[in-house]
Amino acid sequence: MKRFLTWLIMIPFALVVIVFSAVNRELVTLDLWPLPNEITVPVFTLVLAVFIIGFLWGGIVAWVSAGSVRRHARTAQWRADKAERELRSLSNKLDDRERELRNAQRDDASASKLPVQTNGG
Repeated sequence: MKRFLTWLIMIPFALVVIVFSAVNRELVTLDLWPLPNEITVPVFTLVLAVFIIGFLWGGIVAWVSAGSVRRHARTAQWRADKAERELRSLSNKLDDRERELRNAQRDDASASKLPVQTNGG
């Protein structure tokens, strides 16, 4: 389903980009202000470059702003792993103690069943 939705969105988007590129082929001259250079490019190249740069910039900003969330998630994961290890250790200790208790109870029960020797007196 997810793949279908991706294709459902991407195919019309790709068609719009292709049509836009075919229609806007006029040349524009860009003056790169701090530099003494000028470049001449088709309009569609300029527009698509601006969209790509904006998309990448937005991705970088989102990734940087989510840094604290990722850090908190790593910390929470570390604490959960530590708690799981501690729980496993305590569970093993509890199993050992229960086993010792059962053995001790069995030993007491078998000791109480032994016949008591009385001296013939």
